[in-house]
Amino acid sequence: MDLSDEDENPYDFVAQYKKLQMERKKKVADDKQQPIVINTINSQTETSVNVTQSSSKQCEALTNSVVNTTVNSTASTNDHGCNTQSHHQTKGNCATEESTNVVGPVICIGDFDDGYDMSLPKASKEKTTHEKMMEDAGNIMDNWKKKQIEEAEVEDALAAANRVMNVKVYWRQMRTYRFPLRMFQPISSIYEHFAKLENIDPSHVRLDLHKKTLSPTDTPNSINYKIVDFIDGEIEFYRSPYDTSNVVPEVKKPQDDLVKFCIKQKDVKKPIFIEIKKTDKMLILYIKLSEILGFDIDSFTLEFDGDKIKKTDTMDNLDLEGDECFELFQKQSKK
Repeated sequence: MDLSDEDENPYDFVAQYKKLQMERKKKVADDKQQPIVINTINSQTETSVNVTQSSSKQCEALTNSVVNTTVNSTASTNDHGCNTQSHHQTKGNCATEESTNVVGPVICIGDFDDGYDMSLPKASKEKTTHEKMMEDAGNIMDNWKKKQIEEAEVEDALAAANRVMNVKVYWRQMRTYRFPLRMFQPISSIYEHFAKLENIDPSHVRLDLHKKTLSPTDTPNSINYKIVDFIDGEIEFYRSPYDTSNVVPEVKKPQDDLVKFCIKQKDVKKPIFIEIKKTDKMLILYIKLSEILGFDIDSFTLEFDGDKIKKTDTMDNLDLEGDECFELFQKQSKK
């Protein structure tokens, strides 16, 4: 056998060792590219040891030291290869686990406001003639319902404000008479009743409430009449209806919460002055006018600077301060 060829010399263990190292390096480089577990290192090492043992019988003395060196080097390399094997197995497992995770930007549709879940814009649609008619009919019904509600509120407020009160008069300490009067109705009818009963002039009738003399123009509201009150009635025979020399007119103290308005009528020169509270609605003004003039409350309207005054209006929303002049217009009766 020719020992000059190092590649084919089976007894050149150093060359074989170098060849094994080169193969391992090449496999390690391949392992970096793809996770492949190296399982052939032990078999190759065992084959090298077996070849070394069989060949040592022919040239034991020549290669004894070389074999020892090779076996030792092979053993250390085997340990290193085992470590490398376990390292690459672990690395391969890690690479396999890491391969399950996606590397790079991830977009999950619907987990943020990306605009894809927005509804499409509705196309503009022109209303048909039927739809316009239905919409107009709906508006008419809404206005009618609103008007009905306002009228009902006015009627309720009118019934509460100008309710009927039974005014009791204890006449001449003999008998009690009851007179159903509205809260803003003058008590002049009471004077006329007792004047006719006693056959005297109404000026001889005297009515007192809480030791305060009343007048025919007073109303249950103005005298603050309560349901438990009694008015005392007497006849003043010593007083002549034409004698006014001893009559001292009662001076009313001005009240801060009262305001006065002037009411003008068409073809009437003398205006009417009416006082109401600042917190009262214009309904009270309508009630007082209807009682004074004897008109139905729905038969006339009041206007200020050409604007109609509603019964639900107040001084605040009309921007009134007092002493304004209103115009009264009667409604034409329906034939």
